[in-house]
Order: sequence, then structure tokens, then C-alpha cells
Amino acid sequence: MKRIAPLALGMFAIGLDAFILSGLLPGMADSFDVSLAAVAQVVTGFTFAFAISAPLLAVATAKVGRKKLALYALAIFAIANAGSALAPSLWVMVLVRVLAGAIGGVYSPAAVGTAVQLVPPAQQGRALGTIMSGLSVSTILGVPVGVLVGTQVGWRAALWVVVGVIIVAIIAIAALVPSVGATPTPGLKDRFAVLTDGRVLGRMFVMFLYGVAQMGLVYTFLPSILKDSAGVSTKSLPVYLLIAGVTSFVGNALAGARLDKGTSPKFMLGAALAAVAVIIAVFPYGAFNAVAAGVVILFYGFAVAHVQLPLQYQLMRIVPQHTSIVVSLLNSALYLGTAVGAAIGGAVLAGASTTSLTWTGSAVVAVALLISLAIKQGEAPQAAPGTAPARDAQPQGAADAPADAAS
Repeated sequence: MKRIAPLALGMFAIGLDAFILSGLLPGMADSFDVSLAAVAQVVTGFTFAFAISAPLLAVATAKVGRKKLALYALAIFAIANAGSALAPSLWVMVLVRVLAGAIGGVYSPAAVGTAVQLVPPAQQGRALGTIMSGLSVSTILGVPVGVLVGTQVGWRAALWVVVGVIIVAIIAIAALVPSVGATPTPGLKDRFAVLTDGRVLGRMFVMFLYGVAQMGLVYTFLPSILKDSAGVSTKSLPVYLLIAGVTSFVGNALAGARLDKGTSPKFMLGAALAAVAVIIAVFPYGAFNAVAAGVVILFYGFAVAHVQLPLQYQLMRIVPQHTSIVVSLLNSALYLGTAVGAAIGGAVLAGASTTSLTWTGSAVVAVALLISLAIKQGEAPQAAPGTAPARDAQPQGAADAPADAAS
């Protein structure tokens, strides 16, 4: 896993940039002299661009070597974040966040596609867990520290911290990750052809709804939710983000290990969605003071860590010859949902309380749970229309990579 760790550092930078914004929104609103609902468009712009760019730019960059693509993506990502730190107005900020989101959608599938080629099939669950741990660690250390910097020095300083982390990731990947060349990949039409498989489309919709609820309606507005329910101040927010990050990291590591040991991904997903729905619903009542809020956040972080990994794991087994495609589309579904959820959340906050956000979020996650239970398990691979059937039920390893694992 040592060769994958630098890729996880790149995911750490992506996650830090995406997740840190929720804690910086109040400061941005004051700086730009706009409402919290208006400044939430910064999140919407980033996540919407991420969602749309992932499948489109995957085709445009199909002939670029995976390591080279990851480095190019992170370099542009650093430039976009520098532009964010220098933005003179809200709408300039939104524009540079769109650029950051678009290029973030390029890096994630390139990193995952590279990782699955660097390990044997039996270790792919752990490889995915390692990559995803970059996102978890960003919430453990990066986001709390970034928000602390943002509250003490200013949100612009926090974004400069992100730029520094990206530069470190670029250096680590350049020095430590083996080159993985580009391979022939399907065009855009063939890429979306995997969605004609109901097992794939259904899981994409589950991820979309999860993004709407957990990421868009709840996490984006978590500072306001904690303030209204438990009286948590902006200065205390990093402590709660740290709790969520630590438990998310532990949950992510356990989820990857359990999948490799044979735990049913459908059971794991269903249990996680049920737990998230309940936790979000009771948030305004369970987090009635600072201590209780910490307990609720602890269970919240652990539960959300068990959602994305089993979905990825299932999709890798349904269409193993299109690993990178389905991971890219899954990320698109998550971030598109986040964009929609953040937009809805901003509108809700303009005329209602944060309790409405948690109730709505819980209901949406409950719908996602029902859909996940109705979808066929689908462990046996089924070729997408117009493609050759897979040779194995397992995704191929480094010695025999799938045709588009690096796309």
C-alpha cells in the first residue's frame, strides 16, 4: 500500500478543499456581505462542476498517462485554490470554485484507476480504503485545522493552507508513484452505456440521494445546525469536526477490511444508510448541549464512512471491466447530489430553521435505503452493452489491467 499512499494524499487535498468550505461559509458571508444562503452557492458551484466534469473529462484525457494526469490535475487544482484565496467578490469566488470542482473530478477517478492496477484483486478493498482514507484524514486533521485557521486568521489563509497541501501531494506522487500508462478506453456514449444496467443505475441514484441529504443538506450547513441545536460556537467547531473525522477514518478502515473478509456490501450499505437516517433525524434533539452534540457527531462520522465504499465495491464486481468509469460516475452522482442539496438547503434556510434541513435529509436518506434494499445484489459481472464480457468476476490487477481501469 506504500505506492498508493501518495495518491491518498492527493485525495486528502481534494477532500480538504471540498469539506473545509462548510466551516468557512460564515466568514465568507461576512467578507462578501451576503447571506449564508447566498454564499452556499460556492459549494454548489464546486460540487456541480465536479459532478459534470468527471465523466466528460475522463474521455478527453483518456490518452494521458494516469500519473501524468494526476499531476496535471493537482497543479491546476492548486492554481484554482490560489484564485479562490484571492477572490475579490462572491461571483469571482464561485467561478474559481467551478474550476476547482471540474479539475477535482479529473483527479479522483485517475487515482482510483491507478490504485486498482497497483495491487492484486484480493487487496482491492484495502486499496480503495486507503484512497478513501485520504478523504477521512482530511476531516480528521485538515478540516479542523483549516477551520481553526479560518476562524482565527481568516478564510483566505485557510485556502492558502490547502494550496500548500496540494503542492506536497504533487511532490509525493511525482517521486513515489509508479507510472501507469493510458490504455484504450470507450467513448462518452459507451461510458454512459453502463447505466443501462439497472444494478448500476440504481446504485448511482442511491449515491445521488445520499449526496443530496448527507453532504448537501447536512454537512454543508453543519456549523449552523450545531449552533442552533447545541449552541456550538464557530471557535468550537473544529473540535466537533475532529470527532467526526476520527470516527469516519476508523469506520472507513473497518469497512474496507470487512469487505475483503466477505461481509456483504449490500448489508453494510443498508445498515449504514439506516443509521445515517436515524442520526440525522434525531440531531436537533439528541445534540441538546455541547457534550451530547459530540456523542451524536461521533456516531454520525462512523456511520457515513460505511456508505460509499460498499457501493464502489459492488460496482467493481458488477462491471469489473469498467472500474474507473463506474467510480467516476459514482463520484459524479455524489457531487451532483451535494450541489442539489446545498442549493435546496440554502433556499430552506432562507425561510425555515435548521431542523427542517435535518428532517428533510433524514427522509431523503430513508428513500435511498429503500432503493438500496430493492436493487439486486449483482455480484456477478455483467458486460455493458457493446462491450466484451469480463473474463473474471474480480477486477484485474496490475499484471492484467482492465481496459479502462486507468481512465
